[in-house]
Amino acid sequence: MKRISKICTLVFLIVAATMYSQTKSQALSKINTEGFQKSQVMPLITDLSDVYGPRLTGTDQYLTAAQWAKKTMESWGVDKVYFENYCDDCMGWEVNSFNMEMTEPAYMKIQAYPYAWTESSNGEQIGDLIWIENHTDLEKVKNEWSGKLKGKTILIGAAPKQNMLFDALSTRYTEAEIEEAEKSIVPAPTNPLGPSIGNVELIKNIDAIFNSIMRKNDGFFEFLKEEGALSILGTTPFYPGILHPSGTYNFRESHVKPLPYFALSPENFGKLSRLIARGISPKIKFHLDSELYLKPENNVNIIGEITGTDAKLKDEVVMIGAHFDSWHPASGATDNGAGSAVMMEVMRIIKATGLKPKRTIRIALWGGEEQGYVGSMAYAQEHYGKINETKRKKEVEKISAYLNMDNGAGQMRGIYLQGNEAVKPIFEEMLAPYSHLDVNNLTIQNTNFTDHDVFDYYKIPGFQIIQDKLNYSTVTHHTNLDALEYVPERDMKINATVIAALVYQIAQKDSRLPREE
Repeated sequence: MKRISKICTLVFLIVAATMYSQTKSQALSKINTEGFQKSQVMPLITDLSDVYGPRLTGTDQYLTAAQWAKKTMESWGVDKVYFENYCDDCMGWEVNSFNMEMTEPAYMKIQAYPYAWTESSNGEQIGDLIWIENHTDLEKVKNEWSGKLKGKTILIGAAPKQNMLFDALSTRYTEAEIEEAEKSIVPAPTNPLGPSIGNVELIKNIDAIFNSIMRKNDGFFEFLKEEGALSILGTTPFYPGILHPSGTYNFRESHVKPLPYFALSPENFGKLSRLIARGISPKIKFHLDSELYLKPENNVNIIGEITGTDAKLKDEVVMIGAHFDSWHPASGATDNGAGSAVMMEVMRIIKATGLKPKRTIRIALWGGEEQGYVGSMAYAQEHYGKINETKRKKEVEKISAYLNMDNGAGQMRGIYLQGNEAVKPIFEEMLAPYSHLDVNNLTIQNTNFTDHDVFDYYKIPGFQIIQDKLNYSTVTHHTNLDALEYVPERDMKINATVIAALVYQIAQKDSRLPREE
């Protein structure tokens, strides 16, 4: 009888395993058909980029885009879609018009774009250009320039080095780079695939870090105002001719607002600095008509949920997310319209297939990421507990995983495991059906500086997707070229479909993903 019982048990297990395998295969087949053959990810990114971009934190345009995202997900039958406010003092800022020219010693139309949250010029202004190469030593600047800046435009920073563009502007990760990352045995190796530091101290001190790095020029800005300067010109060495107006973080109502401040192309900056170095004083004519306003109702995270169907597991959540805000000089297509469109498409795919996940699947499109994770930090402190306090809310234990996408529009190549060794064999199995797409590379490494850091801080299994770099860091990141033309369709389809399959499998597991030790 015991032998018969053992045989029956074995047969049952084989049949159960076969049925599970068939069920999983059928589910992935539905996801693949919907994601690859019926994809809507390009219409989504086209809307986000061409119609609803840019999406600068605090602006009316951001709220308009958020309302579009909410209505779009509701039209798919996503069970709950709602807003959560993340900031009461984050200001909106918009440009109505601007212009920048050199009128002497010869006319030159200057390639420029204003930095965010800078003041208007109060009409057209004209004045001589002065170069303050090292503006970070404020006492030295005051000693040298006090009483000499009234009516002047100030060129700041060192002239960018010459770049002959011998290096490729667009690249994918090589096999060697991926293999080296996979062989890492510590989360913060000496040669990481992406930026890799400890996120605990990063999150604990995020405001201080952003203030010390991103707002280190506030004292200089105040000095220029006191001296009666007209405007400021700077640059970032993005060649050829790319404008990179990312660097002002004076977005809260209490922050100092700079004078009209413009990012120049490196080539124009180089010419102006060379003229000054030769003793020639360029004359600059410009105007900036910009508007600052405070509308707290604009500052919302967009949350959507597909409710789980298992009586015991539906209160547990698999989260996906991307930041929804962008910088202002272009349409925010690769940063981070691409990530937002992919994660929205994940929700559409799962609803369209008719699959019934056991756990609830929740999407979060974050605001204020560019200003220091403002949206995701506000959400986490509301739902999980305060930063720098040991007490945690029960909701922390309900989150099985958080997957984030925010490294441009390149194809998914794998996952940063953030030091969580225990999830590696689980992800290996889940991604195995997509090995032919080369999306199943796993590294123990951390990567930092986007919203998954917040979840990792709370010991929620939080992961960032490894993506091919393409031209993200050379052309589009925070520049005037962050446009739809740099979003490849095949990469977007692969990203959305594979993540949908991964999220569905996590939602179906009998247990939550393991936490870090």
